[in-house]
Amino acid sequence: MEYTLPVKRARMMQVLQAIDGGNGPGSIELRNDEHVILATLVLTKPSFYLVGDDLQLAAPTTAFVAIQGTATIGTISDGSGNLVIDEMSIGVDVTEDEVHDYEIILDNNVLEIGKQVTIVYAVIEHG
Repeated sequence: MEYTLPVKRARMMQVLQAIDGGNGPGSIELRNDEHVILATLVLTKPSFYLVGDDLQLAAPTTAFVAIQGTATIGTISDGSGNLVIDEMSIGVDVTEDEVHDYEIILDNNVLEIGKQVTIVYAVIEHG
């Protein structure tokens, strides 16, 4: 089964509306393998742009690390704290081939308390 591009784009717009809904901006939580929240990054509105049938992060976002650890899992919630997307892959993209190996690309996924972490790229792909 394959959806047409207009249907894929409409479905992804629903995802975007879910992220940008709520009582404020959405957020991305960076978590370790045990799902402990290491850092929470607040998104802009709009949080993502629709490119083809994927959503790409509208702007890099930075926050301070609350708990030390290695970020491996990302979650996205709306402005009211309702979970929208879970189990996103996180990593550092060390190649320059423009092919991203992770859904959330950080400047460094080994996080230290009090230091900043930046999401340099993130994508939500149509499944």
